[in-house]
Amino acid sequence: MVRRSARRLFKVALLPVFALTLVAAMWAAVTVQIGLERQASHADAVAQSQALARVLAEHVNYILRQSDHATQLFKLRYEASGGSWRLAGFGRRGGLLDSVLPARLDLPMALLDRNGMPVDTANGYADASQGEEAFFRAIAASDADLALFSTPVLDLKSLRWQIRVARRLNNQAGQFDGAIVILIDPYLFVDDYDRLDLADNGAVILTSTKSALAAGRAGERLFSSASLIFDSPRGADASSDELQPRVPLDDVARIYSRSDMPRYGLAAVVGVESSVALAGFERHRRLYLGIAAVVSLLILAVAAILMKQSMQLRASMRAAQRAQATLRAAAEGSLDGVLILRAWPGGKAPVEDFIFDEVNDKAAAMLGRERAQLLGQKAFTLLPRFRLTGFLDRYVQAYTEGKPIEEEVELRIEGDAPRWIHHQIVPLQDGVAVTSRDITARKLADIEIRNNRNFLQSLIAHLPLLICVKSVRAKSYGAMMVWNKAAESVTGYSADDVIGHTDREAFPPGFVLCNADQDRAMLADPKVVDLPEQPFELPDGSQRYLHTIAVPLLGDKGKTEFILCIAEDITSRREQEQTLRASEAHLTAVTNASPLGLVRTDVRGSCTYVNKRFETITGLTREQSLGTGWLAAFVEDQSEYMPAVFAHQRQHEEPFVRITRCRHTNGKLIWAATKIAAIRINGRIEGFVGTIDDITTLREAEMALRESEARLRTIADTLPTMVAYIDAGQVYRFQNRAYELEFGRGRGQVLGRSILETIGEARFKSLEPYILRALAGETLTFEEHDDQDGGERTLEVTYIPQSGDEGVAGFHVMRQDITSQKHEKKRLLKLAQVDALTGLANRAGFMLTLAASMQQSVEEGRLMALMYMDIDHFKPVNDTYGHQVGDALLKAFSARLVQTLRASDTIARLGGDEFTIIMEKLARVEDASNLADKIVKAMQLPFDLGEVTVSVSVSIGLAFFRDGEIDPDTLIREADRLLYQAKQAGRNTFRMAA
Repeated sequence: MVRRSARRLFKVALLPVFALTLVAAMWAAVTVQIGLERQASHADAVAQSQALARVLAEHVNYILRQSDHATQLFKLRYEASGGSWRLAGFGRRGGLLDSVLPARLDLPMALLDRNGMPVDTANGYADASQGEEAFFRAIAASDADLALFSTPVLDLKSLRWQIRVARRLNNQAGQFDGAIVILIDPYLFVDDYDRLDLADNGAVILTSTKSALAAGRAGERLFSSASLIFDSPRGADASSDELQPRVPLDDVARIYSRSDMPRYGLAAVVGVESSVALAGFERHRRLYLGIAAVVSLLILAVAAILMKQSMQLRASMRAAQRAQATLRAAAEGSLDGVLILRAWPGGKAPVEDFIFDEVNDKAAAMLGRERAQLLGQKAFTLLPRFRLTGFLDRYVQAYTEGKPIEEEVELRIEGDAPRWIHHQIVPLQDGVAVTSRDITARKLADIEIRNNRNFLQSLIAHLPLLICVKSVRAKSYGAMMVWNKAAESVTGYSADDVIGHTDREAFPPGFVLCNADQDRAMLADPKVVDLPEQPFELPDGSQRYLHTIAVPLLGDKGKTEFILCIAEDITSRREQEQTLRASEAHLTAVTNASPLGLVRTDVRGSCTYVNKRFETITGLTREQSLGTGWLAAFVEDQSEYMPAVFAHQRQHEEPFVRITRCRHTNGKLIWAATKIAAIRINGRIEGFVGTIDDITTLREAEMALRESEARLRTIADTLPTMVAYIDAGQVYRFQNRAYELEFGRGRGQVLGRSILETIGEARFKSLEPYILRALAGETLTFEEHDDQDGGERTLEVTYIPQSGDEGVAGFHVMRQDITSQKHEKKRLLKLAQVDALTGLANRAGFMLTLAASMQQSVEEGRLMALMYMDIDHFKPVNDTYGHQVGDALLKAFSARLVQTLRASDTIARLGGDEFTIIMEKLARVEDASNLADKIVKAMQLPFDLGEVTVSVSVSIGLAFFRDGEIDPDTLIREADRLLYQAKQAGRNTFRMAA
């Protein structure tokens, strides 16, 4: 009796105890998660403050290096002038100081003699002897030609201090002759420094590592201090990069980090406001606590309802157990569902139904009824839903014809998930025997395999990277197996001309993707080969560059059977980098993101595929990753990762996103952004596709620019391109995250709606011709201009038709913002046609303008002229005063030319002291000759170049053109010939064609 009572108590208490345990476990998990997220958010804030401190330190380093260079320039000029050089010439606008440091900074400067007395000061430098100060004695005692950096306090009451840069000066005998001193106010670096994106209460501080001096800005308040000391925080979770002030600056909590400048004895300290840095964590914490409270109430409510129903269920279960204990004969030994059906009515009358004579438990379960409920009942009267499946007709056919039937059919019944059934119908004397087996899993596996194949083919076909596969098997050596659309676009060779042919047949000798030596080397030593830059020539003769990765594809025996080439056209990026370097720009070229690691799992989270990038990121081979092995890369949440994915995907359609720590097999820890999206077939989750991206460098260098938690929703969401799918009825069926952000509408506002409803009638009319062409099966690319947000943008739009069983089922839309590329192209084209020294057109710009002007002259029948001139006696000026004076003369000469000529004339500097002028739409020859004479007289006036005044003249050759077969080169040679005649005539004149 005691045992029975204990068992009853156990059964009654099991559900409430489980519910309470589940609630407690959930709250424990929420508490741990909140703690982990707070640690991660705090670490991110420390990394952000350290990155900002490094930016400030780089700015300070640059100014101090330039000040060091400024003292070096002053020393060179001072010693070259025998000690007569003074600060006025050094600090004037456009002088030596302005070439390295902007003169507008008005830095206090002093020239000290050998006794430390100021002999010249500028910009408010204190006029007092400094001969007894330590820095001056150190400079006087040392022969080293190095700048000395120190931090003197100028005012003990305000604690104001400055950075002092001093350098030794020598006389002509090499002996000590004094020093040049420059003072730099530290507020220059911390007051309103706009490269640091801080909140209103952020702190920017510059401190001396040799003392406790500090100057900074906290919020909008500037301060100086002689006792500001930072310590490393204590505690096991404290970061080694974080700092804490011993005495708080104010009542604002901040997270500090620093970047040292050991050469100058300084350190840059930046503090980000804690409430701003941890705002995202606080939102998550409130969300977690709210969800946990709601879920707790739901669990307790469900437990109460289930406890009430369990008593009723136990009574019915006891009756079912007694019924199931009987009649387990031969039918139960089968793995299939077995039915013995008797035709009704019997005899020769037409069969209207079948009666259950025998049913095993497997068949009863497939029919969704208890065995006892089926026996003796009319099958299709009791189960009318099955009449629509066609089973009744098949049973009657087998019974009347006396022939067995075996087939696989898809069973679709309203209210139930689709199933695949393999059944056999065997005729009996008075009915039929039916065996059925549920083969849904095998069928879905077949569907998944087809989906995988279509997925890979579509991925390869539409990737913006060149993808090709070449066979290196003995029987098909060199045969091209894969050649995607990007390969056609980049190389100019179509897939029809490449696939099925060997590389030597399809491509000319020396083609970039046809390298026999590289193929043999990969056969001997299979490994990934990365070729950063390879030139190749297109069929039209133009040259481009590829960044190519060659990957060996191994067979079952570990031998290379195919070579996969993944290439990116880097021509434009290479040209931009070269142009930016030539223009001495301060921006570095943006590198392309590496391809993402890809993993595919079944519905239980067991890995079935990973790509090479996943192996590279984690160090796990494909064999090691299969099953649950791929989770070994995660450091903190191996066992929790997939359960979290399952929980998320059951409640949401968007991908599961998480940034986590991973450990490479070589022991290196990395930060990885992961995204897992569910594969949904007929509304059911049949597997998962995920990506992993190594973002270690990004998090360490620019944590302030992290992307949101929804980094990846599906494979389409990993692309920066806006992607959508529109069916044949012009209805949106898919859009990726980039598409949603572009239009500011979620999927619920767009999916299922037509293009006309979504974008409006005006915009639809402009796109309708392209839409109709795409639905007719044409792949097309065009540019779309958008000025809805107040600024004109250019988007490159590609429509890719999707073929179906009955023609075009719809088309894919890919939209990419190319505004910056358009603007950059225009800017670079303009820069390429402008002379950097004078601002006039250069040779390239001149040739374009001359060709266009001659063409217009022929079309309009108007007279035009070309002047070819150079500066007389320019070389003696350059040799006597130096290139700096020569450049100044060229700029002054150009300015005087502009003032002398008409606004419609085009002036160009071809190089050196050679200039040309294109004069269009002349009424008569005398207009050009009068203008040439005016230029000759204008250039006879002296040129005041600041320190010197020079006199030069100009010689001009003047040629004319109205129509005919003459080309630009011939006209230039004619003007050059006339220029030579002007030189022969004694210079300072012009000669024109007779």
